[in-house]
Amino acid sequence: MKYRQWKKNYKKLHGVNPPLELDKRKQRRLAKKAIKQISTVSIVEVANRAAEALTNALASFMRGLGGALDTAGTVCRNVADNVQPIEIKGRVFSWQVREYGSSHYAVYEINALGGADELRAITYSQKAAEKIAEILESDHLEHIRQTK
Repeated sequence: MKYRQWKKNYKKLHGVNPPLELDKRKQRRLAKKAIKQISTVSIVEVANRAAEALTNALASFMRGLGGALDTAGTVCRNVADNVQPIEIKGRVFSWQVREYGSSHYAVYEINALGGADELRAITYSQKAAEKIAEILESDHLEHIRQTK
C-alpha cells in the first residue's frame, strides 16, 4: 500500500507518473527481465560468435605475417643476387625483342646452340615486350637455380 500511495501522491503533485530514476520497484522489475533475457541467450551461439571472431583475427594476423615474410624473402634474395650474381656457364637460351610487322613487337627465344629462333609473344608495345623478355629470363634463371 505504501508504494501505491507514494505513486499516487507523486502523480497528484507533478501531474505525471514518477520517472524510472525515482521508481525503485520499476527498476527492480526491469532488472529481473534483463537477467531472464540474458539467461535465454544460447551459450552455443555465444561460443560460435567468439570462435568466428578468433578465426577472423588469426587469419588477418597470418595474412599480415605472410606478406611481411614474403617481402623479407624478396629483399634477402635481391641482396644475395647483388652480392654474388648468379653466373650460369654455357647458357643456351636468351630472349630478344624485335619488330614484328609495322606496329607489333615480338619476343623471340634465341637458341645459342644454333637452333632456330622461336617466337614466344607478340604485343603492340615495345616496353611490354621487353618486360615479357625480362620475365622469361628471370623465370629461366630461377628454374636453373632450383635444378642445379
